[in-house]
Amino acid sequence: MKQFISEEAAIFSPEKEEAASASMDKTVEKVVRFSADKHKVKAKEQKRILDEIKTSDAGAKANIAYKSDLTSEIKVQDSTMSKFTDERAGSEGKLSAGKTKEVSSAEKSAKKAKSKETKVAATKTAVANLFKAKADMSNDLVSEKVTGDALRDGNSGLVKTFTTVINPMTYVKKWLAKLAALIAPYILIFTTIAAVVFIIVALLFSVLQPIAEVGEALSGFVAMFTGDGGGLRNTSFSDGEIDEIVAASGADETQEKVIRYALSKVGYPYSQDYRTSGKAYDCSSLAYYSWENAGVDISYGTNYPPTAAEGARMLEAHSKKLSTSDLKPGDLIYYGGEANGRYMGIYHVAIYVGDGKAVEALSTKYGVVYQKLRTKNACMVCRPNM
Repeated sequence: MKQFISEEAAIFSPEKEEAASASMDKTVEKVVRFSADKHKVKAKEQKRILDEIKTSDAGAKANIAYKSDLTSEIKVQDSTMSKFTDERAGSEGKLSAGKTKEVSSAEKSAKKAKSKETKVAATKTAVANLFKAKADMSNDLVSEKVTGDALRDGNSGLVKTFTTVINPMTYVKKWLAKLAALIAPYILIFTTIAAVVFIIVALLFSVLQPIAEVGEALSGFVAMFTGDGGGLRNTSFSDGEIDEIVAASGADETQEKVIRYALSKVGYPYSQDYRTSGKAYDCSSLAYYSWENAGVDISYGTNYPPTAAEGARMLEAHSKKLSTSDLKPGDLIYYGGEANGRYMGIYHVAIYVGDGKAVEALSTKYGVVYQKLRTKNACMVCRPNM
C-alpha cells in the first residue's frame, strides 16, 4: 500500500522538489529536537532541585537558588534565607514557621518550573517527530527512482506491462507454481508413508532385537546342560521326584517354594476359563500362583493373575528384568514378537526350575508340562524377588 501511494504521488511530485523538501524537513527536525533536548535537561535539573528541597531538613539547605533562563518563574533570594539565619535571637517557633513557609514556596516554584519544562520538551519532541515523518515520506517518493538500470528505471505503466509480457521468467514462474501445486499432494503422501514405514521398522527392531539377543543367550546357557534331551513330560511328579529336582537346582528358600509349587502342577490341564480355579492353569496364572506361594505378588496389588504381557510390563517397570542369562530357579522367561497388540507382542511365560529345564502351562493339548527350556522367541527374563 505504501509503495502504491508513493508511486501515485510521484506522478505529481518532481523528484528534485521532494528531495529538497526532505532535506529541509530533516534540518528543521534536528533543530527542534536539539531544543527539545535542552528543555529535557532543564526539566531534569528542576526535578533534582525539587528532590533536594523535599529531603533537606530545617536550615541544612536554606540557600538553594533556582535558576532558569527560559522560565523566569523561580526567584528565591539568598538574602531571605540569610535573614532568617541571622535572626536567631527571635522566637524559635517563628523561625521554624518562616523556614517552612519559604521551603514550601520554593517547592511549589520548582514543581511549576519542572512541569513547564516537561511540557515544552514533549511539545517540541512531537513537532520534531512530525518533521521526521514528513521527511521520510518525501524520501520514500524519491527512493528507488534511479537505479542505474535503464530498463528498470523506465519500467512502469505500459512499458512495465510490455516487459512483463515478453519476459520469459514470467511464464517460468507460473509453470513452476502449477507444477508445485500438482506434485505437492504426492510429496505429502510419500512423506507420510515413509514416516509410517520408519515407525514400523523402528518398532519391529525394538521387539526383534531383544528376542534375538535373549534367545541366543538362553540357547548358550541351556546348551551347558546334558541329560535326556529335554523330552516333554506332562504327567505328575511324585514327592520324591520333586525333591530330587529341587536338590539338583541349587534353589534358595524362596526359589524352592516357587519351583515346588510349579512342579506339583505338572500334568494339570490347561484352561484360560478356569485359570484361577486351582484345578487348571494357563501360563500366566501358573507363574502368578507359583510366586504367590513364595510370598511375592507379581500382580502388584491387583491380587489377580495378570496376562503374560502385562506381567512382563509390570516387572520391567519395577526393575525386575535381568540383563544377563544367568538364570536362577523361579526366573520367568517371556516369549514375544507376535502381532497381538500386547506389550512387546508377548504371548507366553515359562518358569525356570534349574538344570536347563522349565515348567509351563503349554497348551490345551499338553497341559502343564516339564521340559527343556525353549529359547525360540524368548524376549525377556525377569526375577520377581530381585
